Amino acid sequence: MPEGGHDVRRVLMVSSLWPPVVLGGAETYAADLAAHLRDRGVDVAVVTSGVDGPDVVDAVPTVGYRLDQYAAQPRARRARFHAADLYRWSVTHDIAAAIAHFEPDVVHTHAVAGLSSAALAAPTRVSTAHVHTIHDYWLLCQRSTMTRNGEMCAGRCMSCVAISLVRNCIIARHPPDVVLAVSRAVTDAHAGVGWLRDRMRVLHNPVARVERVKPSPRVSRNPVVFGYLGRLTVTKGVRTLVRAFTAAAIPETRLEIAGTGPLVHELIGDAPERVRLVGWLDAKDKSRWLDDIDCLVVPSEWRDPAPLVVDEARARGVPVIGARVGGIPEGIAPECAPLMFAPGDTEELATRLREFAAHRTKYVPDVPHGNDAAVLDWDQHVDGVLCAYRDASRARGAGTRSGTAVAS
Repeated sequence: MPEGGHDVRRVLMVSSLWPPVVLGGAETYAADLAAHLRDRGVDVAVVTSGVDGPDVVDAVPTVGYRLDQYAAQPRARRARFHAADLYRWSVTHDIAAAIAHFEPDVVHTHAVAGLSSAALAAPTRVSTAHVHTIHDYWLLCQRSTMTRNGEMCAGRCMSCVAISLVRNCIIARHPPDVVLAVSRAVTDAHAGVGWLRDRMRVLHNPVARVERVKPSPRVSRNPVVFGYLGRLTVTKGVRTLVRAFTAAAIPETRLEIAGTGPLVHELIGDAPERVRLVGWLDAKDKSRWLDDIDCLVVPSEWRDPAPLVVDEARARGVPVIGARVGGIPEGIAPECAPLMFAPGDTEELATRLREFAAHRTKYVPDVPHGNDAAVLDWDQHVDGVLCAYRDASRARGAGTRSGTAVAS
């Protein structure tokens, strides 16, 4: 096959949700990947659940409601969702029908909670090359987050162990040929899943590069503006951030919080005067906002696999104070490594905020560029995806599984 990967002409993506209906970054990433693949001449179609649109060739029926509506359901309906998420024969049939209709060279599955283990077994079952991207912990945890009641689990509970055992036994009979993980932290977490052995490789998330002609004015600006961008939830650590910012008591400093979520009303009522909620930001407003802050804070209190905002900040030369958890340390620039802190530690985060305010020029990272980039741009990332597609096709054609685990 040609080394450029242009032998792959048709890709069928499988995702629980698809824009405009999104829950997190996984479905947004998948849609962006589809757009970049089309720019390379690849035809892309989608199988999703309860969402329709021009990209969708098959919308699998939901188990009563879409995944984005899960949190608002009573306990009994959520239990039914988890039970169905073990295995749904109808999903096998729907994906097989979509494959027969669209005739893809490769099936690329993404976040599939609600589609059950059938989503990861169906493509190979009908002898189609299959690449899967691990965006979360669905293979290990029924909630996909390794959290419970808003707190990070110290270990896996017996129910998650039992559910993941059944789920992975089903997938192991017809596993994907190549598995992409968004960070080394994700590969480490899944090291005990037998069928992933020799199939998994790291491919970090992509980010659009930003060309800077002049040094950023943020190094001399006063007062310091800290920023948070993400869902307003307990596990994202935004409550801890507000407490730490208040405790730090740095004169004239501001904290800007961008995003929406369950804690928005609490923050509106309790946030101190120097904390401003800016709401949800579209791509253009987010770019402008990142240029206007001095330092991004990523205070996650769960094993955040690979928050894209860390890479987006680094690509713009924005310093990051990040929690030492999940895939966050992998994206932190060396200049910012001393600013990392233990997740959930209000006192240590307050100390890091003070350290940055006192010595901000010390922590401004170099903007990645060229072949030395620590952050992948979209061209590099798509090259890695096409390589995975090619390897999956070769493995399928040879009747053997894909070989090497490599990091991009």
